[in-house]
Amino acid sequence: MSDELNELAGPEDGDTSFPYGQNVMNTLEQTVRNSVVNWNMNVAEGLRASIYKELESTSVTCFALEQSWVRLGILLSKFKQQEHWRVLGYQTYDSFIHELKVKFKRGRTILYGYVGAVEALLPIMDAEAIEAIGISKALELKRAQKQLNGKPLPAAALAAAASKDVTASDLRAELAKATHVTEEVKGTWFDLQGFFITADERAEFKEAFLATESLLGLSNTVPDHIRRKEVILTWMREWYGTHAADFSGVQQPENVASVLMPRFKVSAELLNDAAFDDAQHGAH
Repeated sequence: MSDELNELAGPEDGDTSFPYGQNVMNTLEQTVRNSVVNWNMNVAEGLRASIYKELESTSVTCFALEQSWVRLGILLSKFKQQEHWRVLGYQTYDSFIHELKVKFKRGRTILYGYVGAVEALLPIMDAEAIEAIGISKALELKRAQKQLNGKPLPAAALAAAASKDVTASDLRAELAKATHVTEEVKGTWFDLQGFFITADERAEFKEAFLATESLLGLSNTVPDHIRRKEVILTWMREWYGTHAADFSGVQQPENVASVLMPRFKVSAELLNDAAFDDAQHGAH
């Protein structure tokens, strides 16, 4: 009877030859470990699939794109913060971004910009609120955060961002007032909108811009909007001063007010000037 009890009790400690001893514990631990690995792999693959899906969704409305870019930024942030790229075999998070650049023809700077905008706002807004305002407004808020240098974004600016009646351009004007409260704002906000340029054109633009800033002696401590204004006005004055006479054939007499007579249709919205509107409507 004693021998039977000993047999049922199992092996002595350290005897791993018995099927119910340490081998069972090792098997259980390995099973749990495999389950965790498989779960992480499934989560990582699911998140990557969602990222792919967002980037593949190109035939949607402009408003939907605004929301889609925010969702993409949230997914990419989670993919980075939880290090899902490791589970899927990427050497670095940047390796995954490079894959997206090649696979979906999206610039790395743009992708990092979406992630940066989301991560800058998550401490003060939940993901749903960021998605609701769209990527353009999110980028404007992030830019304003940088200019405020640690100070909180004004409540009025956040409320404006949340309003569907406020465009990204409207928000930029609102934030310009909030982030430059120490200086006297002269005139009204003039939005140059934007345009598409190739990589070579972008490099040329940046080189010319930096060179002009340097020649003008503009310090990087000067607010961004002032530096942009000074550079663009310099280009405008240099070009117009050289070619003004060629534009109208002869130099305008000094005692006669200049009249802008465009030779082609130009968006009145860009200049937002009633006198220009009248001239444009009369142009052929």
